Amino acid sequence: MQMTRESGKLKILVFGAGVLGSLYAARLQEAGSDVTVVARGQRYRDIEELGIVLEYFDTGKRTATRVKPVDRMPGDEYFDACLVLVQKLQLEDALKDLAVNSRIPAFVFMVNNAEGPQAMIDALGRERVLMGFANAGGERDGCIVRLMVAKGKAVTLGELDGSKSRRLQEIASAFQEAGFPVDFSRNIDAWLRHHVALVGPLANALYMAGGSNYKVARSREITKKGLHGMREALKVVRANGFPIEPPALRILLVLPDFILVPLARRLFASPILDIGGTRHALAAREEMTALNEELFSLARKVGMKTPVMEELHRYSDPSVPPAVTD
Repeated sequence: MQMTRESGKLKILVFGAGVLGSLYAARLQEAGSDVTVVARGQRYRDIEELGIVLEYFDTGKRTATRVKPVDRMPGDEYFDACLVLVQKLQLEDALKDLAVNSRIPAFVFMVNNAEGPQAMIDALGRERVLMGFANAGGERDGCIVRLMVAKGKAVTLGELDGSKSRRLQEIASAFQEAGFPVDFSRNIDAWLRHHVALVGPLANALYMAGGSNYKVARSREITKKGLHGMREALKVVRANGFPIEPPALRILLVLPDFILVPLARRLFASPILDIGGTRHALAAREEMTALNEELFSLARKVGMKTPVMEELHRYSDPSVPPAVTD
């Protein structure tokens, strides 16, 4: 990938101005990248008037960053890379918009996805598709984006062929200069499918507990149910021919409940899960439901039974009363 500026900084388009799109657009701009963000409606007007306003849960620090907003996909402008940060249910429509620009050589899809990259490849061509994951979360409150960024590997990136290409390293460098540590995956498709295998049952366990991670933490039974749902989902993904990625997830398959359940209950009791997990699960219930359906589709493909996942999935329906009320 050819750098566009003498400084070596990238010209980046961010498609999607929600929590994650706003975070990356602002921080990449502050680090020297030339950033344009696609936003619509009131979000476009807020960014045009105020910039991107970020507030960090852990420190209370608030920043306002001026970034160029556009209200539609640029059709003929060159960018080194386009970061795509939308919910999975928005992806089909997003691909139609993204396809109008044939000059962008790299689209980095940071989208929850258990179906794989074929739709992206069909729309844009295999050579233009990369995938990744954003290890951050939060919520929008009017014009303010409140968020928390995970420590350690804040961004995971990968080429479809598993190579550590020059363009992948250049995109990673832009993230690193913006303060986001980067991890490279040699099988990013498997990585993302296994991530859905975790968040799908996790979201349903949260719904089972009335949308509260703290109530999950107080219930050994719901915590255990959530872990067993994750185990089923991991086995489904593996049975479809995808090696466990990252390999550290094997711990969920081998450690006994008497060790895992207490550890998980401590995690559920943390503000990090509240901010980075619960709030997104509540705001994106339709997306979580769709992701679980993708897992069930994978299970049917290989003829696997998923009784725990199915029990948990009942609670994705808002009309189903939670299992706990205290």
